[in-house]
Amino acid sequence: MATVRFDNVTVRYPGAERPSVDTFDLEIGDGEFLVLVGPSGCGKSTTLRALAGLEEVENGSITIDGHDVTRAEPAERDIAMVFQNYALYPHMSVAENMGFSLKLAKLPKKEIEAKVHEAAELLGLTPFLDRKPKDLSGGQRQRVAMGRAIVRNPSVFLMDEPLSNLDAKLRVQTRTELAALQRRLGTTTVYVTHDQVEAMTMGDRVAVLKDGILQQVAPPRELYERPINAFVAGFIGSPSMNLIAADDPERGRVTLGIRPEHVRPLADGEAQITGTVIDAEVDLVEELGSESYLYSHRIDAPDVTVVARLRDIRTPARGDRVRLALDMDRAHWFDVETGDRLR
Repeated sequence: MATVRFDNVTVRYPGAERPSVDTFDLEIGDGEFLVLVGPSGCGKSTTLRALAGLEEVENGSITIDGHDVTRAEPAERDIAMVFQNYALYPHMSVAENMGFSLKLAKLPKKEIEAKVHEAAELLGLTPFLDRKPKDLSGGQRQRVAMGRAIVRNPSVFLMDEPLSNLDAKLRVQTRTELAALQRRLGTTTVYVTHDQVEAMTMGDRVAVLKDGILQQVAPPRELYERPINAFVAGFIGSPSMNLIAADDPERGRVTLGIRPEHVRPLADGEAQITGTVIDAEVDLVEELGSESYLYSHRIDAPDVTVVARLRDIRTPARGDRVRLALDMDRAHWFDVETGDRLR
């Protein structure tokens, strides 16, 4: 286990006008599971690759367990990386794939076997040790890739979208298993994903990036309940927060943010509350069984979509006119120009 420190790290690809990662400053605690999340091209994988030693750092420094590894070779960093592509050797058995790096390191055969069997037990792979990768499911192959990293007993695990090749159901199951495994091992882990639901369900803390710049790093609940700016507010949450142009008596034009669960359609005859109701027309209803999401556009601004999360109430139909009540006690306010949080 180890603490990882990024000290104002900048990474710029040759010929690029702007850095892919710009003055990235972050400390990852010993044993922490930190998730890097953001849209495509935000710099999250580049940050991970810089930590792995696969990208050159233009400015700043990176330390692992207090040792400066900014210019160190990947093999000198005591890290193990799990990629989106399993990259298993097809001609080798599961046991041979998991123990290959130890064999290269010339460890004794019995020690390799012990480490492989220990990792296989952790991952539920013991019955498959003699099989070839082609005889495994996608989830099992990903666990073999994890096992190959675990046997090395590294200071830091680096994971770059390791579940993105799995189908939706298996992805949910595997991310639960992976998060539980990390907590059992206690190994410092940096995990990259574009899926904010995955980030929120797995990380001790989540770091949100945009255009190479760290926007906010916080525990999942804090990110959701108190986003630092309109970008984080709109990115974290599914469906995302409603962001609506509004007027403030003190600041003038602002952006009002409100989560779908804090928007509800008023029942017929229910008294209107001044200033908290939007007249809208239903465009789409997503039925999810225990709940549904209502997508509507404002009557006075047809290009503005407002999403409401409904539970245990009658769901309006497409084309219905509705009055949407906003719970202003749960509202967020952002600067219309900078996107910074106002209150």
